[in-house]
Amino acid sequence: MNKLLVFLFIVVVNPSYASNFNAEYKVSTTGIKIGHFSWSLNIDGNIYQTEINLKNSGIFSPLYKFEGSYFSVGVIENNIFKTKSYEQFWKTKKKTKIVKMIFDDYLIELKQEPSEKEVARVNLEGLYLYFDPITSFINILNGENDAKTIDGRRIYRFKKNKGENESIILKIEDYINIWADHKRNDLKKIEFLIEDDLLPYEILIHFKKRVFKLERI
Repeated sequence: MNKLLVFLFIVVVNPSYASNFNAEYKVSTTGIKIGHFSWSLNIDGNIYQTEINLKNSGIFSPLYKFEGSYFSVGVIENNIFKTKSYEQFWKTKKKTKIVKMIFDDYLIELKQEPSEKEVARVNLEGLYLYFDPITSFINILNGENDAKTIDGRRIYRFKKNKGENESIILKIEDYINIWADHKRNDLKKIEFLIEDDLLPYEILIHFKKRVFKLERI
């Protein structure tokens, strides 16, 4: 479920527009509402910050119990959004996870609570121009064709493709688990639709066995 929510937070932005964006969405699967999240993005000159808060909701909340917040701050250089710091809080029935990352073109620091006991399978200090998931989405939808991403558990590349009916599809490439040897990834694709607003009207997250829908309200 956490992988789903990481990929839900897709935004479209251009610095030439107004500096404040806010939106709310409902999350559902197989026609059943399971959650709600709010998202804000503020741009002040070449500085941006984005925050997302989410929580399970609906009559089936006991089956999909989760709560999370995601906060990213960075700079805009040559029309590229670059993460400087990222914090993630994630809570379910069984666990609470906190991820903190600091960037300066390279990944400088990665901390997790509880601490990771495994040895990293990749050279974290060698990750150049990687971004947190939210910033990667912003860059893709701001005109970039791909974006290198780290979310604390894995690294991958978002690759943009055109879908049917003016939709945009994100594929996940170069996927590596940081703390495990396997490369299992159930996510097949992310598809989203845009109307006249900057923010997507609808987002479909396709897994092997289930599709999750994010719809603006």
